[in-house]
Amino acid sequence: MIPFRPVVVLLLLVASCAALSSHARAEAPSAPIPVIVDSDFGGDIDDAFAMSLLLASPQFKPLLISASSGDAVLRGKLLKQFLARTGHAGIPLVVGPSTPDRSGMSQADWLAPSAAPEAPLPDAAPAIIAALRAAPEGTVTLIALGPLTTIGAAIQRDPKAFKRLKRVVLMSGSIYKGYGPTAGTTKDTPSKETNAAGDPAALRALLASGVPVDLLPLDATEVALPAELQARLFAARTVYATPLRELYGEWAPRSMWGTVPTLFDVVPVARLLDPAVCTPKPLHVAVDEDGMTRPVAGKPNAGVCLDVDRARVLDLMARRLAPAP
Repeated sequence: MIPFRPVVVLLLLVASCAALSSHARAEAPSAPIPVIVDSDFGGDIDDAFAMSLLLASPQFKPLLISASSGDAVLRGKLLKQFLARTGHAGIPLVVGPSTPDRSGMSQADWLAPSAAPEAPLPDAAPAIIAALRAAPEGTVTLIALGPLTTIGAAIQRDPKAFKRLKRVVLMSGSIYKGYGPTAGTTKDTPSKETNAAGDPAALRALLASGVPVDLLPLDATEVALPAELQARLFAARTVYATPLRELYGEWAPRSMWGTVPTLFDVVPVARLLDPAVCTPKPLHVAVDEDGMTRPVAGKPNAGVCLDVDRARVLDLMARRLAPAP
């Protein structure tokens, strides 16, 4: 007969090894998320913070970045300079259709004059469709951070290829809460949100596309950047600190909303990095002709975040863009 105590020791060793193996699997890094990013970079400063967080996060593999809305060509040039300054010049950059400029280009003067004529950037819609056709179906996430004119053009170009997306995560709309009087606050009635109002038809097309949509409206994206964290980001020894500081210097004197940044477009990026940032609620979102968004009866067409854990968003910003020495 085998003595009882050695059997217990043996069983404990086996259990311990299994637990260690399970822990190792849990700690193993997952493959980066392939993403396409559509941004109206150059207007409100939140796009610069969102792009910095995305590029500083190894969990993402950017396949393509598109510049959209207003003077999209100028936005593309600003993005090209930003990518070069932060060490990401190799990411393919494309440009969407230009539209009437509703929000202004507050950071246009940041663009350094080019020494020679530059070749035009490729057209965004066919490039997005080509990237989706080239990637395995259901693997690519689209992060949409501006009015959806470019995304609407891609859907119209090839709705079948567009459905190859895994999901779309976007900042758009206002459900129960609207713009507040100061950065980081909301009011208890919805507002006509800038991105949704920029192209309501494109937002309707996205919600009807059949692709899973995570919608982050004003209800969940009014996150103010505290002065202490802003100073830390601008002083950090990262490739993002100087461009962010310079872009903020262009934006702040021209801002109609005060000089405290609201991190609207950071929240969708943070949501992908840390799902606990918010919990989407299935809703059917209708989009009016003027861009007002509202919940109505019907089959859900989006998972909508109606609140946000601001501390988690700001913690991600701090850890990625101002890491401890």
